[in-house]
Amino acid sequence: MQTNTFNESRQLWVVALFWGMLTASLLSEDGTSWMQFRGPLGAGRSETKMPHTAVTDLNGQVLWKIETMLGHSSPIVVNDSIFFTGYEDGLLSTLCLSLKDGQLLWKKDIPVQSLEKTHPQHGPSTPTPVSDGKSIFVVFGSLGIIAYELDGTERWRRPLVQQKNMFGSGSSPVIIDQKLVVMAGTENESLLQAIDPKDGGLIWERRRPGPASTWSTPTPWSQGKRRLVLFYEPFHLRASYMEDGSDAWSLPGMADEPVTIPQTSKNRIVITSYNLRTNREAIGLPTFETLLKECDSDHDGAISTVEAKTNKTILSRPDADGQGDHPLRMFIRLLDEDRDGFIRAEEWPRIHRWIDPWDHANGIIAIGLDSALEPTEDVQVPSMAWQFSENIPECPTPVCWGDRIYFVRNGGMVSCLNLETGEKAYSERLAGGGPYYASPIAVDGKIYIASARGQLSVIEASERPKLLSKVDFGEPIWATPAIVNQKLVVRTEKSVWAIDLKPKE
Repeated sequence: MQTNTFNESRQLWVVALFWGMLTASLLSEDGTSWMQFRGPLGAGRSETKMPHTAVTDLNGQVLWKIETMLGHSSPIVVNDSIFFTGYEDGLLSTLCLSLKDGQLLWKKDIPVQSLEKTHPQHGPSTPTPVSDGKSIFVVFGSLGIIAYELDGTERWRRPLVQQKNMFGSGSSPVIIDQKLVVMAGTENESLLQAIDPKDGGLIWERRRPGPASTWSTPTPWSQGKRRLVLFYEPFHLRASYMEDGSDAWSLPGMADEPVTIPQTSKNRIVITSYNLRTNREAIGLPTFETLLKECDSDHDGAISTVEAKTNKTILSRPDADGQGDHPLRMFIRLLDEDRDGFIRAEEWPRIHRWIDPWDHANGIIAIGLDSALEPTEDVQVPSMAWQFSENIPECPTPVCWGDRIYFVRNGGMVSCLNLETGEKAYSERLAGGGPYYASPIAVDGKIYIASARGQLSVIEASERPKLLSKVDFGEPIWATPAIVNQKLVVRTEKSVWAIDLKPKE
């Protein structure tokens, strides 16, 4: 009996090792491909030695620039081709460009009769495609999942029922252990699926009732002999077993609207939890007396529905150019308790009763195991190692490089922490100003940071703040760039660019 148990454990470990090696080969960090959102394994980094220069002169470094359709999905690169999605004129589209010269190789359009409701700042083509090196997989919340050959031939299509998600679909598909993993949490149900990339067949799914709107992307994680998928839902970081989707563990206390992606490095899982109420840099609620001075034009001691429209915000993110502001007009129905068309002093506390329960964490949080598990050991629930609560980003995912972690918040405030201890090396306003949605990426000692104002900043990956370059693309950047073959691929609001990073001889 003991021999059988040992053999079964050994077989499980061999199988896990085989699939892990195969996945690693498909998503390898050889510097020639960037096959999913944030590159190899979603880590936002490539360990490949890639002698390259910073972006200092767009005129001298631009290899090509191609105007393209609108959309916020990030570019991926497979071999010598760039893939991304877009939306225009009632069509959801998947596009393929040549990395060499930007030539459009193919474009597949799918007409849709109705679109899911999305946030006005991102639209219906936000999830980034993923590739296993043989096919391209795209997800549209208004349509479903489509698989294409690299030459654009459609292989299969799997419909998804259009469901209500507060801001529309944002989670990108990933490949883990030869399974296509898709997350589609909504206001009414948590949904995580593992799909066969060969034919679109369902391998397993995890469904749970309750609010689960999320815009985060799943991440692989290994513990002992088990392979897990990490996924971020409202108030929880969860882990499920990759073989069947069953629950492994869950950690509460996280953000209510998760956008960032769990990051893994060494024995750490790093997660970002953003709380606008307790964020030190956010602009908090005004007093009612302050609102009266701003809005009460007839000085009757109340704010009418018309007067409320003059207010720009009662709760703001820092340095965000007004994006994501909460104007008073959003809360008229909540505040006007007696429905007389006016907001009065005695009704103002209702806004505090709405926001005060936001008690989730605000911070960069590292969790992990006390020590590395042996290959035969089973899963343990990790525990918090540290929390850092300054300059916390809402949308951009941090990037780990060596024994440090880097992140950027609105306004270009860049922070560097020790990954093991959470100790701060620095927090400096290094990058361009304005809001940030794209995530930093790191390659061979340099970190690339793109802002929604269209500025790309490159910093040195060290414990000291050092800005290497800053250039302006002249268009907003919402998508996370990709780096392959000493080329930087940047998708701006209306264009795709290829930037030459080869050092000048």
